Parts: sequence; structure tokens; C-alpha cells
Amino acid sequence: MRRTFLIASVILGLLISVGSVAQAQSSGHKKTDKLIYKAQQTNSAIKATNLQVKKTLEAYNYIIDGKTTDPRSEYKRLVKDIGKCEKARDDVRVKAGSMQKVADTFFADWEASLAGFNSEDMRAKSEARMNETKDNYLKIFEAGGKAGDEFDAFISNLDDQVRFLGHDLNPSAIAELTDEAAALNKQADEFFEAINKTIQVAIQYTTSMEP
Repeated sequence: MRRTFLIASVILGLLISVGSVAQAQSSGHKKTDKLIYKAQQTNSAIKATNLQVKKTLEAYNYIIDGKTTDPRSEYKRLVKDIGKCEKARDDVRVKAGSMQKVADTFFADWEASLAGFNSEDMRAKSEARMNETKDNYLKIFEAGGKAGDEFDAFISNLDDQVRFLGHDLNPSAIAELTDEAAALNKQADEFFEAINKTIQVAIQYTTSMEP
């Protein structure tokens, strides 16, 4: 009877241990899914910003190219579009910040789990995978940072030109912005290149984490 009780106790202990490991693994998967979701949200916000900047640039060029018959209405539209660009940028910052918090928790949890390995080789493999994943996410933030810098330069330049036209919206004033318009469109191209790289990097590394 005593022996049966001891065997039962050992089996129960093993089941509890296995259950704890399974629970930890499930928690790890949930954290992975949450990080992927946050990254996808950030990527969607980046795409929305990209689209809004394109619309804003079109509105600007419509005025500069003299295609509008109602410059004042188009000017008001342009001002609103700039506001939408800034709002879209703020949304990216909020979502990127949220993703960063989830990433910090994710990697802290992964690093803490390394101590639970029985095999040194398996622990080393997991640590290598963790560092690789961490590097990949740093690449997303680096690419996003460059896109953010390009965005700020574009909006700053555009804001100056819109301010210039605010009290002088006539053909001769618009014509004076020819060189500035060329520079602004070049800045826009640099922004689009940077933001497309950010999107590609985010998709590449987010996809690599999916089961």
C-alpha cells in the first residue's frame, strides 16, 4: 500500500511538472502571437501613412502644376491632408511604442526561460534563436526610424511652402516654388523608398516567426 502510494505520488509529481512545462510553452506561444499581432498593427499604420503622404503630395502637385481652377479650395484640402499625415504618423508612433513594450516582455520571458533547459546544447540553440530574432526586430525599428526621419523632413519642407502660399496664393507666387517643388518631390521619393523598406523588413521578419 505504501509502495503504491509512493508510486502514485511520483507519477503525480511528474504530471504536475509536465503540466507546468506545457503551460510555460503555451504562454510563450501566446506572447509570440501577441508580438506578431502588434507588429502587424504597426505595419498597417505605416502603410496608411504611406498612402496618406501620397494623397497629400498629389494635392500639393495639383496646385503647383496649375491644374486647379479653384486654388483656395485645393489649398484648404492640402492643409487638411497635412493634418491627416501628422495624425497617421502619430498613430504609427503609438503602435510602434506598444510593439516595443510587447517585444521587451517577449524577449525578457524568452531569456528567463533559458535557465530551465537541462541540455546545454539546447539552451545554446534557443539563445542563438533568441538573439537572431532580437536582431531582426532591431532591423525593423532601424528601418522605421529612417522612414520617420524622411517623413519629418518632408512634412517640414511642405509646411514651409504651404505657409508661403497662405497669404500669396496666386500664379506668380506658385511659380516661385518650382525649385522647392522639385526638392519636395525628391524628398517624397526618399520617404517612399524608406517606408517601403520598413514594410518589407517588417513582413519578412514577422512572417519568419509565424508557425
